[in-house]
Amino acid sequence: MNTKLGRFCATLAIAGSVGLTAAPAKADLIQLGFILDGSGSIGSGNWNIIRAGLANAVNLIPVAGEDTYEVSIVQFGATAQTEVANYVITDAASRTALSTIVAGLVYMNGGATNFNAAFTQMATVLGNTIQGADASYVNFATDGQQNSGGTGVAQRDALIALGVDNISVEGIGSGVDQNDLMNNFCYPSACIDITGGGSANFPGQGFYVGVANAQGYAAVIGNKVRIVTGQPVPEPQMISLLGLGLLGLVPMLRRRKSA
Repeated sequence: MNTKLGRFCATLAIAGSVGLTAAPAKADLIQLGFILDGSGSIGSGNWNIIRAGLANAVNLIPVAGEDTYEVSIVQFGATAQTEVANYVITDAASRTALSTIVAGLVYMNGGATNFNAAFTQMATVLGNTIQGADASYVNFATDGQQNSGGTGVAQRDALIALGVDNISVEGIGSGVDQNDLMNNFCYPSACIDITGGGSANFPGQGFYVGVANAQGYAAVIGNKVRIVTGQPVPEPQMISLLGLGLLGLVPMLRRRKSA
């Protein structure tokens, strides 16, 4: 039985046995982590488009449902830095405030492309609160290939070991190594390429989307946020982006055991 459903049924059973009204099930805390490429190849113009796209996507995160969302953002180049750490959206005002923060993120113009640093930094940030989270999803966007700091695979594996449930990837432009991103960073495997349509079994399957440019990322990231927060993707984007298999999907949450 789904743990969330089982918990609710157990609450009903206990309440019924003692003649009490059942309390509603506890809301889930869901981590959303975004890793953004701020290396030199991105450029300030593209960075402005990327941050605007993510700012718009943040405004799509639900505030009226039973779940609560925590957002963290890491920007990387030769090094990595935390832009937003464990920001919990509690209402529309806090969501708007976060969107404003994202819209003002400063481009680091970080030179090289260091996946190692990116995943290490995200693990540090999510590690602050992951034991209290019910699910943890990371989105990784890059326009290049790892060229500094090793392969980054061990650091990606460490992020998964920490408790991250799904890593989806956007490859921006023609300079990416799609095979590397799909085979070594997307999670869980086997990662599926849904650039031209198709479906992925989120969150039980990682997925990759290739976009031509920063404008493509800005268009895609909003729909990815809709998917991971259980919202439908509007026509006609639903067919070209994530496929019919994800429509109406409510995220399946893996319960975490107390440390």
